[in-house]
Amino acid sequence: MSRHIFRHLKMRGLELLILLLSSSFSVAESKHANRRSSAVVSDLSDGFCRSWKFAALIANETLFMNDLDGGLLPGDGNASHNYLVELDLSKQLDLNDGSNYKMSIIDPSVPELKDQALWANQDNTTLYSYGGRGAGDVSEDNGLWTYNPATESWKLQQTSIKPTRYQAGASVDARDVQSAFWVGGYSDSSTTPAITDSTRDYSPNMLQFNTTTGELGQLDAPFAPVQNGGLVYIPAGKSGILVFMGGETPSIANGINATLTPNTWDHVQVYDIAENKWYNQTTTGTTAERRSEFCATVHQDPSSSSYQIYVVGGYDWESEKLITEVSYLSIPSFKWYQAGGLDKGRMSLTCQAYGRQIFGVGGRLALANGQGAGCYTMPAFIYDAQSEVTRTSFNPGLSGYSIPSSTKDDIEKSSYPSTWAADGLKDIFIKSSTNSSTTDTASSSSGSNQSKSSQTGAIVGGVVGGVVGAAIIVALGFFIRRRRQPQNPSYGKQDEDERWNKPELPTKGVEVNEISAREVPKPELPTHERELNEMPAGETRAELLA
Repeated sequence: MSRHIFRHLKMRGLELLILLLSSSFSVAESKHANRRSSAVVSDLSDGFCRSWKFAALIANETLFMNDLDGGLLPGDGNASHNYLVELDLSKQLDLNDGSNYKMSIIDPSVPELKDQALWANQDNTTLYSYGGRGAGDVSEDNGLWTYNPATESWKLQQTSIKPTRYQAGASVDARDVQSAFWVGGYSDSSTTPAITDSTRDYSPNMLQFNTTTGELGQLDAPFAPVQNGGLVYIPAGKSGILVFMGGETPSIANGINATLTPNTWDHVQVYDIAENKWYNQTTTGTTAERRSEFCATVHQDPSSSSYQIYVVGGYDWESEKLITEVSYLSIPSFKWYQAGGLDKGRMSLTCQAYGRQIFGVGGRLALANGQGAGCYTMPAFIYDAQSEVTRTSFNPGLSGYSIPSSTKDDIEKSSYPSTWAADGLKDIFIKSSTNSSTTDTASSSSGSNQSKSSQTGAIVGGVVGGVVGAAIIVALGFFIRRRRQPQNPSYGKQDEDERWNKPELPTKGVEVNEISAREVPKPELPTHERELNEMPAGETRAELLA
């Protein structure tokens, strides 16, 4: 009996020993797997799921994508890893090939944020990040951070005005005028530790950042507060214009549970940078669907001297349906047109334009957090504004852009809106009568001066002519006297090479304006093609990482 009990205990002990060893191996293997899964990755070869919202910008033939959470990457899994992603645009790329997405860890001192703006100075030597919501603990600094691509280094930008960090604003980088702009958005508990409840404090102004001096300024925005709109820059007028569209307006500027009303798309807000003035301009045509969390880019058609603002992605605020429709607003006619749609809806995305190719970066496939937001192959896809199709490959040679012939014909019939918001806006695109009068006055003044100059010239010419005439008379007398003398036989006909030829009239001189006075003034837009990049608005309802 005792032997049986001893044998039983021995077997039981052996089982426990095996179980203990097995558990130890499992723990060790698990720890090893965790170390392996949280390794820093250099590209996306191990896969990708989703990220929203990226800060994105094209500079020096590189598409920069800021703030990719390592916790969402199959090859990493560590949420404390914050990545900067780069795509080399100097060559053709398969956008579904993860090895093309080069990655580097962002300095841990830089706050990990989503829904930021990314700007560059005019020579693309410095990038600036502003705004956004905290992915984890909210950083107490509210400044701008700079990134130097050459040294791969980050630092806090010093400004005389301490900026408030906002999210869900609309932003654009206007490198032509060495400025960047941010309109609307709000601060809440995810942007500042000063707010501890569900309060949203909406921005009443527009921020302007000088990318040369590094200084911030606040400007009026009469349609604020607003969230989730789109803002683009167009190089028209003295210093360019900004165009704002879409988004929602809250019922209260500061508080909890504000009622949000979608903005209409039959009007756009236009800002004249040089005059610091806003205009509310009516639009016509097949108006784009009202949407939120979309992106917008600008493309120029040199043949028609027009610009097209493409609106891509987003979702309907009321129905919560994702939108596949792509529309574009032609400027300066301020008329909407429809283009071919996306293969699949995408919201909370960022866009950047390279010629006719529009990069759609990040986003969600549904209005949800976590797994409900869906997964897609890689961060970027392309919408080709020329062929109006979605692509998964990039070609740097596809830089030229032109509008469809039907749109061009329509623009030629009606280049401008029938009603302008104000003469000031009209004057940006069409020479005003005042400008024409000034030009005419200047021409008259110039003509008067020319007449005075001619009179003076006539007097001087008369004096000189008299002297020359007297000389001719003396010479003529000398010639007659010579004619009376015997001719020298060696004198014959004048050699051909000694004959004088009359000088031709000069081919260069005063430039004559060959435009008829009755001709309709042409738009004062440049005809060369530009690549403009614009930042979209941020997501609103979902405050968590997906």
